[in-house]
Amino acid sequence: MIQATIPAVRNQRFEEMERPLGQTVAERTDFSDLFGDATKAATQIVDRPAPPAATGLGDPDVQGWLNSYYAEMGDASEANAPFQAAPGAANNYPAGSVYGPEQVYTQALYNQGGTEFAALTGGSPADFTSQLPGIPTTAAQNEYDALLANENAQRLASGQPIDTAAYWSDPGPVNYDGVIYTSHELGYAGPGQSSGPEPIYISQAIPGTNTFSVPGYSGTVTGLQPNRYYTLQQLEQAGLKAGQPDAQFHPGSWSIST
Repeated sequence: MIQATIPAVRNQRFEEMERPLGQTVAERTDFSDLFGDATKAATQIVDRPAPPAATGLGDPDVQGWLNSYYAEMGDASEANAPFQAAPGAANNYPAGSVYGPEQVYTQALYNQGGTEFAALTGGSPADFTSQLPGIPTTAAQNEYDALLANENAQRLASGQPIDTAAYWSDPGPVNYDGVIYTSHELGYAGPGQSSGPEPIYISQAIPGTNTFSVPGYSGTVTGLQPNRYYTLQQLEQAGLKAGQPDAQFHPGSWSIST
């Protein structure tokens, strides 16, 4: 599953998004490449119990989420830009696609940028937008939750911050490499709810130095281990100027079906 590609438009907004909200677990880099030796040694397969019955979710409040997102970003006037796909746009989320709740909001943001880019260039909006995904099948939800729980168990085992993306339902406790992690430790905060700000991935240092740039933020940090995730607080302790807007805002906007 691949998003409609949006060229550099609304640069500040997309640079602030360290990771697209709700990026599918399946699209991420291999865990062993990200987490270093600690997780390369953790080869035991997660013993995950069968997930409980998924809680029914209602329609996502996309406009409500956009209002919150732009208010946090300090540009509330942008919230009402069109976020639906243009007529004739592709559907990148066929039946069986595996993705998380936040993918809906990610696509809404991409659609806003794609519509604006098309207007600026005279292109067709259908080429730069995609149909918003709905709630995936129960099997796809369970697969996503299992992958995210597995990833977070590996992050915890290697001492890194968890991915706080929303689960569809309670993933249950996970036994990873002999250690049992609870749903709360794995980041579950309720059906379709993000558990907090996303950690930030720090890649290789600026050549010839021990200095790293921080995606989405101004300034650099020093003395860190590359190819790992860090919280904003950890990065501030490593030299990033404090007080910058938190670019990892993830409100939960899914409603529970009655």
